[in-house]
Amino acid sequence: MSRALEAALRAADRASSAAALAGGVLILASAGLVSVDVLLRKFTAVTVGGADELSGYALAIGSTWAFAFVMLSRGNVRIDALYQHLPRRVAAGCDLLALLALLAFASLVAWYGWAVMSYAWQIGSRSNSSLGAPLAIPLTLWWAGYGWFVACGLLLLARSVAAFAAGDLATVNRLIGARSVQDEAADELQTAKARLAAPR
Repeated sequence: MSRALEAALRAADRASSAAALAGGVLILASAGLVSVDVLLRKFTAVTVGGADELSGYALAIGSTWAFAFVMLSRGNVRIDALYQHLPRRVAAGCDLLALLALLAFASLVAWYGWAVMSYAWQIGSRSNSSLGAPLAIPLTLWWAGYGWFVACGLLLLARSVAAFAAGDLATVNRLIGARSVQDEAADELQTAKARLAAPR
């Protein structure tokens, strides 16, 4: 069971990395579009219609597509002033509670987001702008990020609970624990080594 969950988490991590990269590219493309629009307005008095609206969609979509990657890589900000002094089992219990709270909030957003998205498809709503974009498309792409985030969170929770029940606190910490200074230093060292080893 644990082996299957680990394999599923590795697959989810790869998919989440690809989604985060796609979201980043989307945000960069929107920044490029806004930059072109600003320059055209400045020098030619011409505008790219809807650049601000499209950049808003890109930011919303790109952000949600990165949520799962941040969670799986433990990149979210944690206040750990007290946490680092707790006994390991208590800290692991706090990690599980934190993940449960995060999933509860994300599930609530995904639930109501689904309702909004479904209604937009049902009535064919469009943006109240000159672009008149069909809102169901950006809403669906936005919701996909939340849906994937919740799915990955449930998978992570299942693996963490299994490890906690087995007394494997090291695995719980590796999966959902707050990153220590040593963890971050080790990652930076690994990145530096990879850059030095890369062919030039």
